[in-house]
Amino acid sequence: MSGAAPPALTEAQLALLWRGRRFPAGALVTRAGVPVRVIFQGRAGRGPGPDFRGAVIAGPSGIPVRGDIELHVRASSFRAHGHDRDPAYARIVLHVVFEDDGERGETPLHGGGSAPVVALAPWVAARAGELAHWIERPLLWREPCHDAPKRTGAAGVAATLESEGDRRILARAERIAAASSAGGIDQALYESLLEALGFGGNAPAMLALARHLRWDALLARCGPPGATAASGRRHLMEALLLGAGGLLPSQRGHRGPLEPHVVALERAYAASGVRPLAGALWKTWGVRPENAPARRLAGAAALLAPLRAPSDLLAALGARTVNEAIAPLVRATPEGYWRAHHDVCAGACRLPPAFIGRSRALEIAVNVIVPAGIAAGGAAAMDARALFAKLPRPAQYGATRFLELALVSSGERVRINARRAQGLLALHRDWCTQNGCGRCPLSPPAEPWEFAGLAREGVAVR
Repeated sequence: MSGAAPPALTEAQLALLWRGRRFPAGALVTRAGVPVRVIFQGRAGRGPGPDFRGAVIAGPSGIPVRGDIELHVRASSFRAHGHDRDPAYARIVLHVVFEDDGERGETPLHGGGSAPVVALAPWVAARAGELAHWIERPLLWREPCHDAPKRTGAAGVAATLESEGDRRILARAERIAAASSAGGIDQALYESLLEALGFGGNAPAMLALARHLRWDALLARCGPPGATAASGRRHLMEALLLGAGGLLPSQRGHRGPLEPHVVALERAYAASGVRPLAGALWKTWGVRPENAPARRLAGAAALLAPLRAPSDLLAALGARTVNEAIAPLVRATPEGYWRAHHDVCAGACRLPPAFIGRSRALEIAVNVIVPAGIAAGGAAAMDARALFAKLPRPAQYGATRFLELALVSSGERVRINARRAQGLLALHRDWCTQNGCGRCPLSPPAEPWEFAGLAREGVAVR
């Protein structure tokens, strides 16, 4: 390239350009000289994986192609970051970069596919003076719900979110009711509780464990509270849950030295006769220490050991305050070994002082205790709805952050509690990720032109 080097774009600026479609149409040309048209830019990804997901693009043929978009400052970063070996990036349909320093051809993907590369540097070099204008120009696309607070007022948005949140919790209550009919309320709560503790990628494995080592089988081996010392019942529950999950050192091929507590767990499990699940079910890499599956199961044992049954947790429905409702959950604190360990095959590390922090306790209240109360019906359902209405949200969810940003863009802010946060999640699951943008309950009555355009392009919309 001759002449002065073009001003470099950062990856954040690339994301800003892509999300708002601030680039001129002619800027998107592949290495092979094929122009690309953006029909829908997709949604910003969260966590590991592509930068934008569910995008729709088209070439000169006009045939729409759906998939993911990855952004890099340099084309070579795709291989350098190992994306070509990662199945999470197998659905990339366009690799957008600033500087094309890679090999010729398309970007190779896991599984043998490839994605065309669009480099913006040549366009920027020819039009360096326009770069600031691209970034500063108004958005060419915004979520259709962005003006909902102005159209319906904050009260109208709040009412919609609450209705959607109720719908989401009612669906969860129906699942708990079905599980209760099949195996009893204690088994249903036990499954829901372990699944909720699987935050960080292990919810399916936790649910599989609860169905493999059922509550009645766990109770038969550990006895009711008072039958043995509280510490002994907790230790036995911990050993059975870890062993049935296939997470003990002997089941994972660990050859290093073991702490006395772990040796005792191995002995207790060996005497139980419980067969293990396959250890491959668990996600152990890329998980924060406090979310490690072994530590979560130790936390489950600490929570369950003082209870006669999981249904004891429904006493929270009659609590006068939020703190009173979640008190049994946050009281499950680590003892001895677990104060400084997150796994039975790892050394000591710094950890939070509780197995279940306030945020996770609120999640359990929202996703387990409230729907279980609604499923029970009668006075319990009324108490559950009252508790749901006063619970604060546990945290801001990454999946719905773009929705919250859209809703405050007009300057009118809607307070988000647990009920409304569930509504945001319901909108995200049922509309935002299902090509329903522009037709959800927060959108204007008229369908926005680009979503009508999706239908004209032959792209399926929900």
